[in-house]
Amino acid sequence: MAISRPKILSIALIVSLVVNVIVGSFIAVQWFGHGAGQARAGGPLFNHRAAMSILEKDPQENVRKIWKARREILRPYFKEYGQSRRQLAQLLGAEKLDEDAINLAYGDMLAKRLQIEEMLKVSLLEFANALPADQRAMFFNEGFRKHKKHKRPGKDKSN
Repeated sequence: MAISRPKILSIALIVSLVVNVIVGSFIAVQWFGHGAGQARAGGPLFNHRAAMSILEKDPQENVRKIWKARREILRPYFKEYGQSRRQLAQLLGAEKLDEDAINLAYGDMLAKRLQIEEMLKVSLLEFANALPADQRAMFFNEGFRKHKKHKRPGKDKSN
């Protein structure tokens, strides 16, 4: 009993979609670091709060001003990104899957995320230009350092 060509293509498309969703989910989890113990400010790549904590008062104030201005610029982009994620979730959760719409929505979500990442890079460059060399080195070493996860309250790893 031979399997028809359209059936093989349909199976390959479904397998491809599943793999893309799994890989995309993994990447999204890595980017956002939701859950207890993850560095939330700046995501897993740059921990803005930790970096700010080691600066002296004047440089810290300069960076804080830049951060507030950049945050206002970024806010609408994060809003659009959130909308694109919700749209993708609706499409993936629909009774009948529209693979073309899912692919478009997923691509749109990734494009919005890349836009945000590019703008965050500009912010990092602004921070670097605003800091004296000795403070700059400490700031970025701390911000890019891998921070330990905190235990969730009520969780005991000894069990």
